[in-house]
Amino acid sequence: MEFKTQKQMFEWIWDNRDHVSELSGFPLFNKNHFQWHWQFLHVLNKQSYPAYSLNPDNILLALPDEHTKQTDYDVFNKKHEQLKLEYYKRFINY
Repeated sequence: MEFKTQKQMFEWIWDNRDHVSELSGFPLFNKNHFQWHWQFLHVLNKQSYPAYSLNPDNILLALPDEHTKQTDYDVFNKKHEQLKLEYYKRFINY
């Protein structure tokens, strides 16, 4: 799936994933909540990895307070390492 905007990608993720934190398993805020968009956590940050900014595999759903403590979660750290390897392999194998 290719996305033109972050909003479009977030909507697709919301429609296709369970509405629980992928870090803790706690329920997420509903779509009308003012912090709804803060529940989409880029594993590889957008500035350093712009090619992955609209990649849904680079997004974990998490509560806003978990977002600020992302590296405390093994799920995040494993996903981060996996995506970094995938990202840099693209440059080695072309």
